[in-house]
Amino acid sequence: MKDIVSDMLTRIRNGQKAFLLEADLFSPLPNLCINILVVLQQEGFIRGFKKVIIEDKEHFFVLLKYTEFQNPIIKKIKRVSKPGHRVFIKSKHFWKVFNGKGIFIISTSQGLLTDLQARRLNLGGEIICYIE
Repeated sequence: MKDIVSDMLTRIRNGQKAFLLEADLFSPLPNLCINILVVLQQEGFIRGFKKVIIEDKEHFFVLLKYTEFQNPIIKKIKRVSKPGHRVFIKSKHFWKVFNGKGIFIISTSQGLLTDLQARRLNLGGEIICYIE
């Protein structure tokens, strides 16, 4: 597989569209993907994630989150910077995602941050994805 992050985001998106309680991810999961899941959990887009060992293989499950009316919390999730086309941004050039209802996940020198955190710390970096 060439782009593991895109595959992970697609599995989350498809799980939300199918109204699944959890999405099964591939194994092993690289640190970048785990850090993206941590940011998604901190920002309230997913309930969490867990690692389960089944037949001596690791499986990661993302616990998806829905509103009280059974609508998915994640309306749109899209990869911005791809292996063949990297997208970088300076801290003073950030714009609001969907009028402040969404976030960018940015890879900075301080680790993965949301656009708000990177703006506060005056850090730029590579835009990994955006979520609404």
